[in-house]
Amino acid sequence: MLSELARHHVDWADLEKAHQHNAAFLAALSADTDALRKLVDGVRTDPQLWDMCEHNRLFDKLVLHDAPDRNFRIRLHVWSNMEVAAPHDHRWSFTTRLLAGTYDHVLYHVIEEPDDETTAPAFEPRFRTTERAGDSYTIHHDVVHATTTQAHTVSLLVRGPAEKRVSRRMDPATGKLWFGQGRKDQTEADVAKRRMTTERFEVIRAQLADIGLI
Repeated sequence: MLSELARHHVDWADLEKAHQHNAAFLAALSADTDALRKLVDGVRTDPQLWDMCEHNRLFDKLVLHDAPDRNFRIRLHVWSNMEVAAPHDHRWSFTTRLLAGTYDHVLYHVIEEPDDETTAPAFEPRFRTTERAGDSYTIHHDVVHATTTQAHTVSLLVRGPAEKRVSRRMDPATGKLWFGQGRKDQTEADVAKRRMTTERFEVIRAQLADIGLI
């Protein structure tokens, strides 16, 4: 599987094709526990990947592989607690596959974009589903969606290159808007407070091994 990883390339201009390509790739990778374990363990010995890993309040992010020349990055997300995410979009398109756990997923239809960049767009729910282990989907970076993720959920994600400078997180009740930035635009303090520690990494690794993913 690692040899296939070295050849993987994504054309995000054709999202349907990208979904089929990435979904098959993630299914094969998640089924190869030896390969996934090597990628997880390799994070600790690769300074570039280790620097991109983050411990957030409700979930952890491991960056397993980065191939900007082939238009993708692989991330592993592990939720330690339930997270109710506000409606949001992303700076990049992505394909994800759930490896364990579940979350409720809502896709929104944007009715109208505001004239200024400080106001949230008008939007309404379009589609609701529950994602479970083995499910995959692909989302364009402009799509607004929200998830309610149960504790101990694990997902494997292929993300594309950043297509815009910021992402948006929105409060549908008040119209309040928050912006998410890439690492190069974040302050040192923001980066530091989410820095992954060796101790936290070992906790995540043990959890992945306990549920048989690596």
